[in-house]
Amino acid sequence: MKPMDPAAEHSSLVVRKDQYVTIQVSPEERMIMLQWTGYAPSPAFRAILDDAQQRVRSLGLTRWLADLRSMDAILKQDEQWTLSDWYPRMATSGLKRMAILTGSDYFNRMSVDRIITAASPAVPFITTFFDDVEKAKAWLLELDQ
Repeated sequence: MKPMDPAAEHSSLVVRKDQYVTIQVSPEERMIMLQWTGYAPSPAFRAILDDAQQRVRSLGLTRWLADLRSMDAILKQDEQWTLSDWYPRMATSGLKRMAILTGSDYFNRMSVDRIITAASPAVPFITTFFDDVEKAKAWLLELDQ
C-alpha cells in the first residue's frame, strides 16, 4: 500500500531546480513531476524536456505530471520541435500516463492543446488535463506499476 500522506513526499527527489522548472522523481511511484515557472527560452525548454525524457527511460518511469500553472507561452518553433522531434521519441519511452495541470496563460494553453491534439494519436500513453494537483496524482497512481 502506498501512503498518500505528506511523509510520502519525502520519497520524491529533486533532480533539477532552476529559474525555469523544478523536476522531481519518485522512483517508488515511477513518476516524474515537472513544475514550470514562467517562460523558458528555446535552449532551456528543449534541454528540460530531453532531460526529463532521459530520466523516464533510464529509471523506467511510467507516470508524468506536468504542472503548467505558472508557465508562460511556448514559442511556435518549440511547439513544432515538441511535435516533430520530442513526442516521437517519447512514444517509445515506456510512459503510460501523462497528467497536465493547465496553465493560466492563454497562449500556453493554446500551444499545449495543439501539441496534445496532434501528438495523441501517435503516442501509446494517455494524456489527461487537470486543474487540481491531487486529482492529477490520484489519476496517475490508479495505473498499475
